[in-house]
Amino acid sequence: MCERVPVLAPDGEPLMPTKPQRARRWLKGGKAEPVRTELCVFAVQLVEEPMGREKQEIAIGLDPGSKFSGVAVVSKEAILIGLNLELPQQVSERMDKRRERRRNRRYRKTRRREKRFDNRSGHWLAPSIKARKELEIRVVRELSKVFPISQIVVEDVSYNHYQHMEGSYFSQVEVGKNWLVSELKEIAPVRLFQGWQTSREREELGLEKTSDKAEKTPKSHAHDAIALCSLALENIELTDFSFNIVTRPKYSRRKLHLEQPSKGGVRRRYGGTTTQSKYRKGDYVEARQGDKTVRGWVSGYTKNRISVSDFDWNRLGQFVKSKTHLINRNTGLMVKSKEVN
Repeated sequence: MCERVPVLAPDGEPLMPTKPQRARRWLKGGKAEPVRTELCVFAVQLVEEPMGREKQEIAIGLDPGSKFSGVAVVSKEAILIGLNLELPQQVSERMDKRRERRRNRRYRKTRRREKRFDNRSGHWLAPSIKARKELEIRVVRELSKVFPISQIVVEDVSYNHYQHMEGSYFSQVEVGKNWLVSELKEIAPVRLFQGWQTSREREELGLEKTSDKAEKTPKSHAHDAIALCSLALENIELTDFSFNIVTRPKYSRRKLHLEQPSKGGVRRRYGGTTTQSKYRKGDYVEARQGDKTVRGWVSGYTKNRISVSDFDWNRLGQFVKSKTHLINRNTGLMVKSKEVN
């Protein structure tokens, strides 16, 4: 069976997905308009009220991890989409550097933030874990805008208190899991399954699993998310599905210059989100240089040029501003399929 196309009602309510052939007929006949989401998911929105809004069960599976997570949207009749999430890293190191720079500024005659001791009130979650969970929640919310989600299935993670005695009373892993579940419950009902259940279901479905967690294929994480959906829905049908990889732009938001000065005592500019032109870091652009045309994300700038990077934040080149064309503003998400080298 073929892939499915999400369908939206005239008021934006998600309806059951349809086959691509029918979606093309709707577009040709003027019965629907094309829609593309921030996750680069193509959908159609009906112009007139449909004859009915009946919906079947559709589940989102989420296999959370520390560096990578898997997400899938599945119905009993088809696998609708599979995603691998590359989660933010180096948050703890950046927090340490920020604290160090703030302390240094307090010893100099310069503008600074006064030290604070009593501003940690209420529930606290480690910034590194919160950044990962926020990306997972963001992706689930975006998917729920185009698919009629009936439930969210999450693999339950727990801290090994017996093996790691330093966390004998609590762990940020479990705190992060509980916060994630509480946020997801605002979208749809949540069900939890253990890791051994996911593994057994994946083997029964015949889905492959690779040992390389960084591999950019469904076998690394998306297949686990599909197995989670199968546990909740029971007797799903395995079909072809669109696969993509999602992450966040890797620019430095708060670090505005290098720590070590160059010759002359001037510290070179670094970080920030704005540039000296109309572009911002993270904007999706098309740039030309001779016969070379690339599509990527703005990652830096000089006086006359814009730096464009690929999905892995490797610089593709520096291009003249007049030969750079803005396609989409920065949404805080990067999708692998949009990369064109």
